[in-house]
Amino acid sequence: MTADVIIIGGGVAGLSAACFLSEFAQVTLLEREPALATQSSARTAGQFTAGISTNTMRALAAASRAFFQAPPPGFCEQTLVAPRGCLTVGREEHRPVLDRLMARLQEAGSDCRFVDRQEALALFPALRPERVHAGVFEADAMDIDVDLLLQSYRKVAAANGARFVCKAEVTSIRRIADTWQVTAGDRTVAAPVLVNAAGAWADRIADLAGVPALGLKAFRRSAFTFPLHRQDAGVWPHVTTADYTWYVHPQPHGFTASPAEADPVSPGEVYADDLRLAEAIHHIGIDTELAVPRPSASWAGLRTFAPDRNPVCGGFPDHPGYFVSAGQGGCGVLTSPAMGRSLAALVAGRDLPGDLSAFGITQDQLAPGRFLQA
Repeated sequence: MTADVIIIGGGVAGLSAACFLSEFAQVTLLEREPALATQSSARTAGQFTAGISTNTMRALAAASRAFFQAPPPGFCEQTLVAPRGCLTVGREEHRPVLDRLMARLQEAGSDCRFVDRQEALALFPALRPERVHAGVFEADAMDIDVDLLLQSYRKVAAANGARFVCKAEVTSIRRIADTWQVTAGDRTVAAPVLVNAAGAWADRIADLAGVPALGLKAFRRSAFTFPLHRQDAGVWPHVTTADYTWYVHPQPHGFTASPAEADPVSPGEVYADDLRLAEAIHHIGIDTELAVPRPSASWAGLRTFAPDRNPVCGGFPDHPGYFVSAGQGGCGVLTSPAMGRSLAALVAGRDLPGDLSAFGITQDQLAPGRFLQA
């Protein structure tokens, strides 16, 4: 089997890359799982926020907002996002944290404001007054329909002729002349361009390809659901604490909550940590009046970070035709439009799209070479 581009990894990084690359190239995507997007991409809370601590990641999120609000014609028939808002609350000792968050949101062009205790309680009435002194409200934070987004990336790529092969665990990668040959099971695919979008497994794929690993690290994030506190709770904003001991995300029929932990783990299937869930339930009980019974469901996902905690997107000068899109650190869904478009431009040998450059995103900021310099 031959192609113009082989993509390894069928999560949001791979699917967004397939969507934009398929506009000008024949794409074959290989996914080791039985179905696409079954790992971290399917386990996200689906929140769009620009309140991200690292600069390049925050800029990619801000640059992706317009895509979510007005997708290209034919991308999807329904809306991708819905208003939600994001409220971060703290006590007096957390004021420096709130100040930094406010500065980041303002830099990203978000509709945000400081709120006092009274407004915080009006926004999220389950908060305990004695545990809240102030907060920051990101009014234009949104819910992302993650399923629709992933399906749309796949639909557009398939309409452009992209091929998707699941149950295809890569076992061998070789560079022969100017072609990458990737073996997965009993299938070998050849293409001049190879895109490593394997998430937490990206460094393992790099080793197979004989390309320097980037030092990517995977961290577990646990989550669980529980019933709504009351009928109007479904329209409350996402809320978290300034010390990040928990977050609660209202859904139409219940809450999604998390201890917001980042425990280092090896790439692989991960499960919610019961002790971490118990800690989150304890802290939610202290900070709110939400009665959290036994969780309705629980799960965990992987958040993969590069050493500087900013994403990696680009090629390696010493390894022609090899590109990587990885290290999105739990923000893969909300940065995927900008990341996918950036990757497509770099593979095509073009400059980054002008609208992305307007947010201060540069090729050097994304380049994997920043970790390889002596």
